[in-house]
Amino acid sequence: MKIGRYLSLRQETRLGAVVEIAGELHVVDLSRAHTARCGRPDGGLTSMSALMAGGRAGLDEAARTATWAAARPDADWLAQERDVQWLVPLEPRNVIAGGMNFARHREEVIRVNGPGQSHTDFPMGFVKLAQSLVPTRASVARPRGVLQFDYEIEVAAVIGREAHDIDESRALEHVFGYTIMNDLSARELQMREMANQSIVLGKNFPGFGPLGPWILTADEVPDPSVLALELRVNGELRQRSSCRDLIFGFPAMVSHWSRMGLAPGDLLTTGTPEGIALARKPDPTPFFLKPGDIVEAEVPQIGILETRIVDAAAAA
Repeated sequence: MKIGRYLSLRQETRLGAVVEIAGELHVVDLSRAHTARCGRPDGGLTSMSALMAGGRAGLDEAARTATWAAARPDADWLAQERDVQWLVPLEPRNVIAGGMNFARHREEVIRVNGPGQSHTDFPMGFVKLAQSLVPTRASVARPRGVLQFDYEIEVAAVIGREAHDIDESRALEHVFGYTIMNDLSARELQMREMANQSIVLGKNFPGFGPLGPWILTADEVPDPSVLALELRVNGELRQRSSCRDLIFGFPAMVSHWSRMGLAPGDLLTTGTPEGIALARKPDPTPFFLKPGDIVEAEVPQIGILETRIVDAAAAA
């Protein structure tokens, strides 16, 4: 099931299930549809956190409600997906962004920067601030003075149950679902920060974390290594890969980061595959993002996360 959060016409945050009707995507307002179907509201269908807390029974009820609503189209609980104003798909908590985790991407980075002290002993990552997250179809400003503005498509695992130092064999039991992140990066600043063994500002300007468009629940993805990734800029293919190229797969990532404790709403991203602008030869300049660019980050099993790049002055 594909589930996200959006703003209603009354500017209320609603929980919606994405369904296909006659070949077109629609969004079911789960709370309104459940009330119409059962004659009473269901608190577990009012927010993503409540749905996570409801476990398997909550997901089953959401699925029954979505199926019922799709068979009975009514403007009270159904809208065209293209008309929906999406929010980030969950109330964000902690975001641990992976790095150097796709094998071919690691190779391209080493070609650019040299091997340095990089290793594959365990997953690496950095903190992506929740305040940097924006939903699909958002406009993101290229920061003042930044010319090396880069894209990075990633898959994000959404934690749905608390996890404390768990074994890989049980790790996926704690994943609620999967969504898409575009880890936007100001390379000039990132490279200077990394020279001092840190990454903060270069990854955390406002809007540097497009996330969405919604969450694909984990029951639909028993093996997340099959997830494919593709990023396009103005329709031009820039990145294409599969999670089969991960050095550390989802069970390893969840197990590793659970050593510090994970809770519902935490996000763990895979890192990005090969094809970043920074690694383009002989000159990466034409590949960096510019105002007016439209970036589509797609995981076919999930959907398309769309971002428009604007100038900082225009966004002020």
